[in-house]
Amino acid sequence: MSIESSIQVEQANTAFYRALESGMLERMDEVWAHEEWVRCVHPGWDLLIGWNRVRGSWEMIFAGGRKLRATPSDVWVHTEGDFAWVTCTENITVFNQASFDSALASATNLFIQRGGRWLMVHHHASPIPIVVPDTSSDIIQ
Repeated sequence: MSIESSIQVEQANTAFYRALESGMLERMDEVWAHEEWVRCVHPGWDLLIGWNRVRGSWEMIFAGGRKLRATPSDVWVHTEGDFAWVTCTENITVFNQASFDSALASATNLFIQRGGRWLMVHHHASPIPIVVPDTSSDIIQ
């Protein structure tokens, strides 16, 4: 694994999250491989197979017009030849008209190198539940 490849993969991963934040389908088109075998699992969704279905999901998500911020943290990159995978935590903030909602997701992103570029071939994000501490006691007053 070369350091240069790892940096390029991390840049490709960041480009994916910038495309997500942009809400622009054209930018999402640029970061994905357009193959019938690509896959995507959005939080709470079923597995989508093939570029047409994956692209259609982004089109539906972007049609909602919601602004969001998606920042990856705890990013881990590994490359093997022309294949790479990234695991990270997605820190997501969705902005509503007068408020915002925040969520965390655990993501795995897979990339292949084609024509000197790293392109996404699989994105899988699962929500991380927020654990609220139980402050109750068994003492009856």
